[in-house]
Amino acid sequence: MTTLPSFLKAGAAKAACQDAIQLANAARKAQGALQWELAASLWTQAADALQRDPHTGNETLQAQAHRRSAKACVAMAGTRVPRQLPKDNPDYRHMTKALIAEEEAIWRRENP
Repeated sequence: MTTLPSFLKAGAAKAACQDAIQLANAARKAQGALQWELAASLWTQAADALQRDPHTGNETLQAQAHRRSAKACVAMAGTRVPRQLPKDNPDYRHMTKALIAEEEAIWRRENP
């Protein structure tokens, strides 16, 4: 027979897992937008939201993975990465247009 405390613990674990999932999704979106500090904070919060393994008392593998992602984001925040997406970077657009023009010129020479 299950007791009320076990139901409460199961409910808390499920809520913590849902919170961690939402935080991890937000962290992925922040990484995609090159917001490294925000992504690191969200990954850390997602790891903190997960409960520890009830058998060993250690962090779960998922929490450890979230912490590794946070460390990677902290490392990226310390680099000189442009603060804008590559496709919005004027230099990237210029290089892309030049490459397309070069390929079109080659194609025109080969197919008159």
